[in-house]
Amino acid sequence: MSITMTADHHHAAHTGPQPSVPRPMPVVVQILSTLMFGAFSIIAVVMAFHSFWLAGFVIAAILGWRGGFVPGNFNQVSADEIAERVRALSPEAQHRSSGNTSFDAYRGDMLRRLEEEQDNFDGFLTRLREAKDRSEFDTFMDERASKARREAIEVHDES
Repeated sequence: MSITMTADHHHAAHTGPQPSVPRPMPVVVQILSTLMFGAFSIIAVVMAFHSFWLAGFVIAAILGWRGGFVPGNFNQVSADEIAERVRALSPEAQHRSSGNTSFDAYRGDMLRRLEEEQDNFDGFLTRLREAKDRSEFDTFMDERASKARREAIEVHDES
């Protein structure tokens, strides 16, 4: 009696530890790290120039040689991906379809109504400012006219 063992090589290959795929750094983190690294680099160069000009020159040369004021390891996300992610945060991206037609119709109607209310409110504020300006101008003119009348009466009484 012989026992034959067969192995499922296909199944065994996928049950082991999977290599972890590095996730790209979020765009916000990349932008902030670029700004912070740039600010730090500029401050370091200025301080080095202030203490010893050759040290400042060397640091500036190294930063220029390695690609400027951008931190390393930026190959994780391409510039096109960053641009696409930033575009997705823009106001124009808010008008794209969500895939649900009734929600899109509701959102469009609500946005239209909000824009109308904003326009009406802006018109109200304009009219309110004009009325306030007109009132202040009328008050100024009335005070000026009454002052001129008083001066005319005083001049008439003195003569």
